[in-house]
Amino acid sequence: MNPNISSLIPVLLTLSACNLVSDFQRPDVATPAQWHNANLAAQKSVVDPHWWQAFGSAKLNRLMPQALAYNNDLAAARQRILQARAQAKIAGANLWPSLGLQGNVTDNHTDSGANRQEAGQFTVAYVVDLWGANRAGRDAGAARLLGEVFARDALQLVVMANVGQAYFNLLALDERKRIATEFLANVDKVLAIIEARYRAGAVSALDVAQQKTEQATARANLHLLGQQVILAGNVLALLLGQPPQQMVVNAERFSDMRLPSPNALQPASLLERRPDVRQLEMQLIAANADIGVARAAFYPTLQLNLDALLASPQPAGAALSLAAGLTQPLFQGGRLEGGLENAQARNAELVETYRKTVLTAFKEVEDAAAIRNHSGRRLQALADAVDKARQAYRLSEERYHVGLINYQTLLDTQRSLLNAQNSEVQARLDVLAAMVQLYQALGGGWPVNTLGVNG
Repeated sequence: MNPNISSLIPVLLTLSACNLVSDFQRPDVATPAQWHNANLAAQKSVVDPHWWQAFGSAKLNRLMPQALAYNNDLAAARQRILQARAQAKIAGANLWPSLGLQGNVTDNHTDSGANRQEAGQFTVAYVVDLWGANRAGRDAGAARLLGEVFARDALQLVVMANVGQAYFNLLALDERKRIATEFLANVDKVLAIIEARYRAGAVSALDVAQQKTEQATARANLHLLGQQVILAGNVLALLLGQPPQQMVVNAERFSDMRLPSPNALQPASLLERRPDVRQLEMQLIAANADIGVARAAFYPTLQLNLDALLASPQPAGAALSLAAGLTQPLFQGGRLEGGLENAQARNAELVETYRKTVLTAFKEVEDAAAIRNHSGRRLQALADAVDKARQAYRLSEERYHVGLINYQTLLDTQRSLLNAQNSEVQARLDVLAAMVQLYQALGGGWPVNTLGVNG
């Protein structure tokens, strides 16, 4: 290399050392020292990434990996990662020289005939990163790429939670359908007793009509539950990325689901555990870099054409080439000021969004823990209520058969048993759903130490 050209390299490197991007600072958010819910003790253990296995459901253990592999929303998120990777590659390209080939074909016509001359010339151009704008663009692209990875991880948490809740809802509906079938059998049995007593003249036709009404209502409710079971299966099929026509559930018994107790981490750990929080942090890093790019736009830019430098290697020629590649914005009609103000306002918006996301994360943990605790107590009380209601119905059926109580008392105990059983199913569903939400709120199912961008 020409010594005059090589002597310029240290100067250019010195110029490139300037950087108008301020250091990123994570926004301050009021973080509680411990959880408000007394039964949610803070520990240092890690939330199990395979949290769904704690429910003891072999079917759910098969459904969850299927959803993670074939869910359409997750597949779309993986494509967004590929797009962000391509954009990051484009953003980093400005740090490198651009190499081109310029061809030239000339036809010369003389008395002796036509003569074609072909020539080619390599062109090398490089934009000197005087103020760190190119580096800031590269860093912003890398941060947005990581942001899409975290967005995929956050969506993965949502999909897993939706699969768990959809499956438990399907089990609950199937259990209610079983209860409704049992209730209809009891109604038919009581109707047979009433019709026998009516034929014996012990009761009026009104009792028969009322019980037939109860029978028709029970049949209608059974058909409704059958419809809801099908619709719940269709929801689950969509989450699994398969047509509803191919969905075969073979659901387990609702009462066989275990009720685990997930470990809670310290509140401050959610800043690292929650991928949606990390996604906002990456967006803030990118926005901070964008401010540096907007600031750099106010300052001169220097584009080097190395072929021109090589053509005029002497100091005077090199200086002239440098001067020719130097541009300084003078008047842009407010475009540069507007760009900087927009970048700063965007950053300020993301700061507030970040703070709200963190506060929402705290709220979601507290909400899920409160629902789990109170629904758990309600489930215990309703389990006792079902036992007592079943005992009361059995006694009332026996006494009505021998004429010791009237029909209305039997009807009341019959309905009380049905209501208690359905309430118990709903309470168990609330507990299971709250546990799924608690795992999701704590960032379960997302390994923090796996932050690769392979999609």
